[in-house]
Amino acid sequence: MLFQQIILHIVDQMNEERSISAPFHLIRGKRSGQTIQDVKIYRLTNYFSLFPKLTKTAYDNHVQQMIQSKWLVIDEKGIPKLTSSGKVKLLNMPQLKLNGWLYRGNERIFFQRLSLVTQTLSHVHAKKLSFTPIQKDEKLQLWVRQFLQNFSYKSEEFINQYHQELLSVCQSDKLSKFHLIILSHRLTGYGVSGVTWQQLSHELQEDEIDLQILLQESLHILLDEISIRPTLSILSSMTEGIKSSTPLTDSAKKTSDLFEKGYTFEQISSIRQLKESTIEDHFVEMAMNGTLFSVELFFPNEDVASLLHDIKKFKTKKLRTLKELFPNHTYFQLRLLLAIGGDSN
Repeated sequence: MLFQQIILHIVDQMNEERSISAPFHLIRGKRSGQTIQDVKIYRLTNYFSLFPKLTKTAYDNHVQQMIQSKWLVIDEKGIPKLTSSGKVKLLNMPQLKLNGWLYRGNERIFFQRLSLVTQTLSHVHAKKLSFTPIQKDEKLQLWVRQFLQNFSYKSEEFINQYHQELLSVCQSDKLSKFHLIILSHRLTGYGVSGVTWQQLSHELQEDEIDLQILLQESLHILLDEISIRPTLSILSSMTEGIKSSTPLTDSAKKTSDLFEKGYTFEQISSIRQLKESTIEDHFVEMAMNGTLFSVELFFPNEDVASLLHDIKKFKTKKLRTLKELFPNHTYFQLRLLLAIGGDSN
């Protein structure tokens, strides 16, 4: 199962330094400082926010299945480790073209727009203007109405252009036939109903969750293709607000903006009425993403390059272990060091 291979990959990357809950938070796209740091230092940006609505029960069921399959063991402290069978299973994992950190679940909004625009234009083309929208969200329906009103959407010229753009981007060599089968089966048009995940799972003999991963991969591929092909004017307009404009989370961006205006750490904490630990999370996130901020600010009279060299020698990203090795430094300082140099171990 592809989803279980993803969990195995995350566990393997975390190198017995995080609990079994850490992959769950990462897959759901939790915005906590710890999860954001895990995403970066363990190089797991592709899986971030893979399933924002994944329940703990569903996740635990998959973990138990992997334990029963002898792919995974968990010690008394809740730390997971791959078995030899788990490592073999991981070797068979395909290279997925996902970029969860960039899209953060917004590819789902793009698909909702795509499905409703496609449904609308297919009915317009058939001159059947009365239909039940496949997407029930009123905010989305309003967006599509306003979007289409910017064009002569009832003209054959526009409908043909949309069809040609969609056909062109779907011909990307990064998309497999299986991607296109999943994508096309999920779309609805005049006289054609999209199938449910259950129906598609039965037809293709694949697990529903794996099919959802492959749809997400196909959407990331489509969005990447659209972004580098400005001639796709209609599809480009449909990607408005989908790609994250900043590598920072919204809250960290507000802290970053205040810092760039000259406010100190303490002043930012006061202005935003947030705990200092939360502002620390933001500075760690800023450091990870290379924003205009020098960590030397928090290491007066110390050689940061030398500290980074010393940390890398121990080949660990576990804060508790690093704190024992560097007792004169705070957890915040150690997190900053991991943020700017922890992914090169």
